[in-house]
Amino acid sequence: MKITKIHIEKFRGFQNEDFELGSQLTAIAGQNGTQKSTLLGIVTQTFTLKSDDPMRAEKPLCGGSYISAFKDKFRLSPIFDKPKGHEWTISFDSGIADFTVESIKRTGDPNVRFWKKSARQEGDGYISFPTIFLSLKRLVPAAEESKITTNDSLLTAEELNEFKRLHNKILIAQTPISSATAITSKNKQSVGVSTELYDWNQNSMGQDNLGKIILALFSFKRLQKKYPGQYKGGILAIDEMDATMYPASQVELLKILRKYASELKLQILFTTHSMSLLKAMDDLVKEVGKQTETTNQVKLLYLKKIDDKIVIKQNVDIKGIQLDLNVVAEGNNRKKNKITVYTEDNENKLFVKAILKSKASVLDFVDVTLPCSTLVELVNKKIPAFTHPYSIIVLDGDVRGNKEYIRKIKNANNVLVLPGSNSPERLLASYLYNLSDTDSLWSNIANGYTKQYCFREYSIEQINAGGDLGRKNAKNWFNGQLSYWGRNGCKVFNPFLSSISAEVQEFKTNFDNMIKRFIYD
Repeated sequence: MKITKIHIEKFRGFQNEDFELGSQLTAIAGQNGTQKSTLLGIVTQTFTLKSDDPMRAEKPLCGGSYISAFKDKFRLSPIFDKPKGHEWTISFDSGIADFTVESIKRTGDPNVRFWKKSARQEGDGYISFPTIFLSLKRLVPAAEESKITTNDSLLTAEELNEFKRLHNKILIAQTPISSATAITSKNKQSVGVSTELYDWNQNSMGQDNLGKIILALFSFKRLQKKYPGQYKGGILAIDEMDATMYPASQVELLKILRKYASELKLQILFTTHSMSLLKAMDDLVKEVGKQTETTNQVKLLYLKKIDDKIVIKQNVDIKGIQLDLNVVAEGNNRKKNKITVYTEDNENKLFVKAILKSKASVLDFVDVTLPCSTLVELVNKKIPAFTHPYSIIVLDGDVRGNKEYIRKIKNANNVLVLPGSNSPERLLASYLYNLSDTDSLWSNIANGYTKQYCFREYSIEQINAGGDLGRKNAKNWFNGQLSYWGRNGCKVFNPFLSSISAEVQEFKTNFDNMIKRFIYD
């Protein structure tokens, strides 16, 4: 069973609006206040699992139930939300009759409830169909939860292996996952991952959010397997799907969602503000539109507030969406959003800021660590989020010593390489090590700060050692010394950059030329 179209007769800002849903994916975008979450609620509120449905007793792996909670979707006003003030009709494929829902008075409560129009018998209210609504509650950081319980047996061995694969594929992560632990709190149920470098307590919100989405997919897969006679598909709604996830991972997640939507007969709806995700959806709409049998699989809806009413637009040009979300006109090219920048690590980012100074204000550094090998491959494979005009990639100078990497990025017009032929931390270590003990820089850094103190914990040999241990030593040395070096390390970065002024100027020139393409293209 699939929803084909919806007519909203009236519901707050929606008045006499018609729109279609994709049989697999539907993205809903719009500025704040355009009732995107309300639209998700309208769709999912139509469904339940009735008492005689054997699937009703099942609980999703992501928490909650297959009957999405009213309170997660609507905050009703007893003043403005009146009985008979809401009505919508959902149409289906396979000859299923249209289903109309209206608001009626709730006994003993000033707020209304939603029910099938002209039906008052018990069991008539909604359609029996498994539905999961992932609300913004899932975005509460685990660190802010008062109580967390863990469960190492939530997933089967097969599910655990699939979870690890999906986690690293979507986040484009290279570090193998050693274990995955189900974590449950008041607001969420997700899966935390541990590696040889960290445990699930140190997972980012993006990992936490992704874990819950994957669990939702696994939940429908379990229903399909356990109830082959009753299961006809389901609906997964995700509010602000892009939240806490960086652009490239959003696009990878989209690919996975489409695959699971096809395999599990799901209709997946999500709201988003992400231009990377919307561009990927726009490309997908164009792709599926080339063949008659796939043309209805993917839909992109844009909500626009016009004269205090919300208009639902379909087939919107992606350029128009970008202009509207940024509140700019076609000719206002100089006021674009900041340019997304990917760096190998925090040391790289500090180096860039030290070189560019005020020019770096146009850059938006993504807070994610991706090794050089991964960044080079993403550029080489022309993954959209890692190409012009979506981002700039800055690599450490040591990439110059790898002929294969240089070959792969040779034709990329959005890659910058830092000065020098080594990583920033090793360049600074060599610079400081070669300074005289009597150089004024030492006393300018801090009272009592000397070369001896600088290399007290890690010798120059340990910092420059080969392999993973050497890289770890260099980073540990850098981060241990950084707090003495002034804001963003300026007391060391500035004199060092002056010592390689020609290379710094070359980097600035390359940057200026590249920025022109992003601003004026």
